[in-house]
Amino acid sequence: MTYQAAISGSTAKITVTTTANSTTLRVANAASLGNQLTALATDPSTAPVDQTPDYMVYPRDSGVRVTSGPGHVDIPWRWVMPIASQLNA
Repeated sequence: MTYQAAISGSTAKITVTTTANSTTLRVANAASLGNQLTALATDPSTAPVDQTPDYMVYPRDSGVRVTSGPGHVDIPWRWVMPIASQLNA
């Protein structure tokens, strides 16, 4: 399983690829998403991110969950910083 992220304007795309398929979550108004992921990964006291109605990010035991509209993607802890770096590039 691999994770990739890109941002264009203020819309982020997080893509999860497995051997069988690929899924992309589009996140509107996500210009700060990379910084928010970094904060969640580096400071356990960081509160969940609530950018309602566009998206929410909150920690889980295995990583973070990013929700946007009717969809979500779970990012394992080992992928959080690489995704944040890709969004901040």
